[in-house]
Amino acid sequence: MNLLLQEWKLWDCDILMRSALECATRFLFVAVANNPERSQRIEEYTTSLNEIEDILRSEKAKTAAVNADDDHDAMLLGGAALSPDKEAELRSKWPQSKRKALKQKWSFSEIVRVLERVNYPTLNLTKYGSLLHSYGLSSHLIHADQTAMNLMRDRATRTAEERRLLEQAHFARLAVEPTTLLFICWRAMEHAIESTTKHISLVEAMFELLEEGRQYHEEFAISQMHLYEGVTPTNPP
Repeated sequence: MNLLLQEWKLWDCDILMRSALECATRFLFVAVANNPERSQRIEEYTTSLNEIEDILRSEKAKTAAVNADDDHDAMLLGGAALSPDKEAELRSKWPQSKRKALKQKWSFSEIVRVLERVNYPTLNLTKYGSLLHSYGLSSHLIHADQTAMNLMRDRATRTAEERRLLEQAHFARLAVEPTTLLFICWRAMEHAIESTTKHISLVEAMFELLEEGRQYHEEFAISQMHLYEGVTPTNPP
């Protein structure tokens, strides 16, 4: 991401941020749980979800093999499918209702809802849902949907000064957010192992970075105030 930022490839960085967000969010989901739930989540992530994905991958491989253009492709694709016995075993273990329930539990939005309830003296994630906006933007860019096209059109049609301020704020978010995620994951790991060690210098450095990035967001926000007169934030339903 740093290389892309240096090349000012902001949209490309946003696409990569989705993977970073998903990775960090799943790590937190495991780290914040107490045993035996933590052990169960580790088992689900490392084994159960893999078995469910094996069923889905096998179905796709069989379909691709049937539609392959030549025998070699059909052979290789067919080889990626589960054996009939293994597929029967996994389908018996994971009927559709159980698969759906577990995948829902591990969906990004569902995990975020769980994390937003985490409020310990050593770890407060009640505002973790604020990352849903970044995640949504990344998703639109990945799928190249109409919202992604609208974002790019909006950027391209702004005045040069507005675009400069917006891109600086965008850059600042992408420069700070990965470090913020690593910091939160570190705090969650400290919480999980019940560490009492204080790392004041590290915490201070994190807050300094957040403050440095905040000034660019504030500068852009001030430039847009005339567009939002009388508008106040509302809480989601």
